Amino acid sequence: MADKQLGAGMFQVNDEDEIHAFNRQWVIFSVALLANMVDRLVGLLGPVAKRQIYEAGFSSGKIAGDRMREFFGGGIEQIKKHLDLIKNMGWGRIKNVEYDDASGKIVIDFHETWESAGYGEVHPGEKQKAATCVLCAGLYAGAATGAFEKQYEAEETLCVSKGDPVCRFEFTPVGELKRVIK
Repeated sequence: MADKQLGAGMFQVNDEDEIHAFNRQWVIFSVALLANMVDRLVGLLGPVAKRQIYEAGFSSGKIAGDRMREFFGGGIEQIKKHLDLIKNMGWGRIKNVEYDDASGKIVIDFHETWESAGYGEVHPGEKQKAATCVLCAGLYAGAATGAFEKQYEAEETLCVSKGDPVCRFEFTPVGELKRVIK
């Protein structure tokens, strides 16, 4: 790898100008582009699209969680390292992380996610009726599943796009619960 680094050294740019980290290649998109894509799919397909977007995020997050377990050993400490990576990538600043060892529940507050920031660009000045961070919820639930090696489901209970002060995600180990995200 070349000596060009991104994200506090977690990413490297190789001689072909490809971005790599944790044994995979990465592509960087504008937050508005991704929010626009999600927005249009949901507009066409409704709640089913939200679930599919969540599931796409989940499978990608699980791949990342599984791969990061090799480096960080799993559990809540891996989640915290993963959140450091997210922050270093510019995907959102973390305000608070809570973990209940007895139930396995994880609560993460972001000042704002990249997804809600994208909605702010696509819909300036508008408050959304529902939480918008569907892809983020799936990504982070998948990452938790990979870190803890048990199935997690996420729900975004607060969202900056709705006018809430933070984007709050609650992750619960629940097996194969598949609810429609509204």
